[in-house]
Amino acid sequence: MWKEQNDFELNVFFSPTEMSPYINSNERYTYANLERIFEHTDVLVAPSIWYETFGYTVLEALSFGVPVIVSGNVGSKDIIPDGAGIVVEDISIDKLYAAIRGLTPDRLVRMNQIINEKFDVLVMEIMSRQIHKLCYEERK
Repeated sequence: MWKEQNDFELNVFFSPTEMSPYINSNERYTYANLERIFEHTDVLVAPSIWYETFGYTVLEALSFGVPVIVSGNVGSKDIIPDGAGIVVEDISIDKLYAAIRGLTPDRLVRMNQIINEKFDVLVMEIMSRQIHKLCYEERK
């Protein structure tokens, strides 16, 4: 993508083993930095090739209204409201490239609107009640 449009940049918060001109390597972040980071983020990409449990990165992005692109292996794919992100099944470089290239400023704005309308970050107490209701009360 960088060869096609020189305004593409990838911000990572670790030290990559190989650098490219489009990569901005940042120090590890703290929760105090999240708002500043996500204010400057168009889309969060979590392209894991391994099966993962839930994780918080996708939740953090959504909680700041940032659209996400995740692989089908990422457990937090289940919390993405329809239209608020893209789940790439059987991820490959070509599929990830197509998902990113399919984003337009208008589509990102619409995804953000969907997140703001449909996404709620549940606190543990409320989530526990919902699990109890769904798993135990509705079975009676």
